[in-house]
Amino acid sequence: MHAYTFPVYCNAEKITMTTEVSNDGMDIVNHMDIKVHGIQNVPPSWWSDGKHPTYPEHPFRYEVSFTIDGNQTFTLANGRLLQYLPQYRDYIENAALPPLSSTAKDVLRQMHEVPEAPTKGKSISTTKTTGNSQAVEDDAQPEARIIWITPPTSERAPTPSEELLGKRRKKTAGNSVGEDLTPVAVPEDDDTPPCMIRMPLDERHIMALESMMLSGRPLELKFTRVLRPGLPTEWEDKQEWYFRAIIPVDLAPLSDPGSRELSADIQLQPVKAAVRTEEVKKTSKRSKNMSQGLRHEEIDTEGEHPYVTCKTSAVVSIELEKTLVQLPKDRIRPAVLPTNLIPKRPPPRKEFRDSTRQFSDMVASIAERMMHDCAALQDADSERKEEEILEVFENSGRLESYKEQLLPLVVNVVREKFLSDKDASPDVISRLTNELYVHLLNSIHCTLHNMVEGMSTPEQENANRVATAKPSTASPQGPDDGIDYVWLERAEEAETIRDYARATRCHQARIASCACAESFPDVWYDAASYFVRIGETTRAEQCFREAISHDPTHAPSLMAYGALLLTFDRFDEATVYLQAAVDAKPSSLSWGLISLLCDMHVLNLERGPRYESQRAHWEHEGTIAMREALSFSTDVDHTSVSKEVADYLLKLQHPGLANISLTRCSRGGHTEVLYARLFALGEQYNEALETLKNGEGLEPYIEEVTILRGDCYAALGRSDEAIREYKSVLCAKDKEPRRRFGPSYIHLGNLLITAGCYNDALGAFTIGIQAWPCSLTWLGAGIAYYRLNKIDAAEECLSESNTLNNTNPRTWAYLSLVCLRKERVELKTVLRQAIMQGLADPGLLTELGRDLVRACMGELGESCLRKALAVERECGREDSAVCCTAMYYLAGAVEGNNAEEAWMLYTAVANKTMDEVLRAKAEEQLAALGKS
Repeated sequence: MHAYTFPVYCNAEKITMTTEVSNDGMDIVNHMDIKVHGIQNVPPSWWSDGKHPTYPEHPFRYEVSFTIDGNQTFTLANGRLLQYLPQYRDYIENAALPPLSSTAKDVLRQMHEVPEAPTKGKSISTTKTTGNSQAVEDDAQPEARIIWITPPTSERAPTPSEELLGKRRKKTAGNSVGEDLTPVAVPEDDDTPPCMIRMPLDERHIMALESMMLSGRPLELKFTRVLRPGLPTEWEDKQEWYFRAIIPVDLAPLSDPGSRELSADIQLQPVKAAVRTEEVKKTSKRSKNMSQGLRHEEIDTEGEHPYVTCKTSAVVSIELEKTLVQLPKDRIRPAVLPTNLIPKRPPPRKEFRDSTRQFSDMVASIAERMMHDCAALQDADSERKEEEILEVFENSGRLESYKEQLLPLVVNVVREKFLSDKDASPDVISRLTNELYVHLLNSIHCTLHNMVEGMSTPEQENANRVATAKPSTASPQGPDDGIDYVWLERAEEAETIRDYARATRCHQARIASCACAESFPDVWYDAASYFVRIGETTRAEQCFREAISHDPTHAPSLMAYGALLLTFDRFDEATVYLQAAVDAKPSSLSWGLISLLCDMHVLNLERGPRYESQRAHWEHEGTIAMREALSFSTDVDHTSVSKEVADYLLKLQHPGLANISLTRCSRGGHTEVLYARLFALGEQYNEALETLKNGEGLEPYIEEVTILRGDCYAALGRSDEAIREYKSVLCAKDKEPRRRFGPSYIHLGNLLITAGCYNDALGAFTIGIQAWPCSLTWLGAGIAYYRLNKIDAAEECLSESNTLNNTNPRTWAYLSLVCLRKERVELKTVLRQAIMQGLADPGLLTELGRDLVRACMGELGESCLRKALAVERECGREDSAVCCTAMYYLAGAVEGNNAEEAWMLYTAVANKTMDEVLRAKAEEQLAALGKS
């Protein structure tokens, strides 16, 4: 062996120590000392035939051997059958191997491998204890035991003179049983105890021992007898096979974290072997020579084995240098905590309040002071109360003071809610001024009304409304909770229709409007998860760090951030956060991610001298983490944790990590669904469909499978098949609408509207409203009613959609179409809101422009058509059907004022469109312009 230096990580510091390395390059991480106290209750025939147990001619010595990994065998040799004298007992009980280096002990004391105040006491096992194992009185006749007190080097072949002297001594000794023989001397204190052996343990040995503990397999010590050195070479022990035995040491007492010792009295189990009949016949009669007589002892292969009859047992004790089973949460504990990497952010001193709420609070404060002043004047019984009140406000300067207090708040309201263009025209400024006046006056009236009547604030009413719209969630506890939910709902809607820019703004608004310090981690976590799903990893990392800075024990953020770091192979940082998640909230998912971390280490190891050592280490740690994860799972399937981790990673859209987790999963319906989701996430829709088609055991997941097939067909442009799949689940009569399928109702309705099946679309959106009453489902119902020419019903649905989300430009656009059909005076205002909210749907803009031109609102129609053209050209779709249609109607709008532009537009339509009807119309208009 040789030594090298490596770091050992503890909670507080990094310690450097020297460790052993085995000959094959594996790190020695532990040591195991095994002591065999002796074999008791040996068969009486071994020593009771007129001979003392210590007689020199005894032909046998006894060995105990064992192996852990199957490669290296350790053996205790030269066990002897002796009287168990008090000096032997004391020597064996006090025997100990030299202690290990103090440096290692110091480091082990610093490692968090055992619980606080660990009990180092022995774990006593009472496996097959015998009835004759009690202590022997000093004055009683000592029993005979096989013990190891003489080193193998003490045995050597005798010289001829010593052999002759031995024969003479034998003649003089005769058969006297009671003759006192000189006891065998015990070794010196400095000598290595023959009854003990120390085995260095590397990662492979640790894994083998833990596998034994997990499976309940014992550590098997093999007990055999051999001929002692110095016997004639022609002597052969032909009955050795009969007296072989196994000493099964149960390692269960070492499975408790912190346990390092065990002691057990274990009955020997004879090794079953084929009966050697030839040798049995040759040994039918015992030789007169005692040594040879023991070699040719008569055995009964048909009866009970002497070990079983006599209850022969071995007393064995094991001591480890350090606990074999550390606390799992401390096995790969890093040296730092999340708070060392991300300083904890102090809670905000003030709650966040938007500009309107600040204005309302200031109005309430001013109103209270004014009422107090009025109450003081009324107590004076003045006859001219009103005149005095006005005089006090005007002459005391309080009115000017109130104006100064309100002025900056009004400016903030203008900047936040009204002024979006710095270069706005005077007309726009005038209109915004009127809207501002209405807004402020409404805020003042609501505030004063609430003060007088004690009613809830508008925000509270909005929160209650939202809570009623979604009963499956916990009702908001206050106005801030309601506003928070509104922004989250809008963000989810935008993400459903892949409007990521709007979803991003909704998450930003939710963060800005969050006023409760306890909600900050959840708000930042939701935003971070969203950014992970859309691939904005830099922004996701910023949000995760913000969430952790507000709450270092926020388990969802710790797990998700750790998973994100794993995707970039930042294993050291990932270890910090995943371990913190386990400490904060241990679960099957958090432990499963630790196991995934170990798998990632294995996959990223580089080939080299220490490859096998490091691989064994991380595989071992992964096994321990998976065992902990399974302890939190109620599923009998041992791969349930890997499936849970894969499902979690697919939701966060980490396909690479999910694929690694799926390699651990057993084949089955759930696994097939997860693989299909993995393929769909990678836009391999045909592979996903093939997996769902050929997979086995999919019956319990038929609804999820069907929806997933519909998603794949829709992505491939196979709308009819997608509609069929969606309908089979979403429109089933015997199924209640479910919230988890909410986005699917929207996808189905949009496909039906695109296909022109407005009645079916209306049915889908109507069911969707029951499952997810959001603005998108109400919008879909409004569009379906509008296409069915049911304008009143369309207006009702669109108004409800606009109430739930007044930032959706499509809702404003369809409300504009409704106003146009009903000739409402609010048309311009509604259309302006659609444009201000960022309407960029070229098809909808074209429809608006066409209808406005037909309604003799050429200026508004022209602006809509030009915007539609700009959007299409910016996307590089100058030859699209929508672009050609917009050019055609725009040419008609400008024909009277700009014939040259109209000519160019008609020419472009005639050259680019694939619609023969539209081309014919454009050519007719060109002919008419040419004649004119």
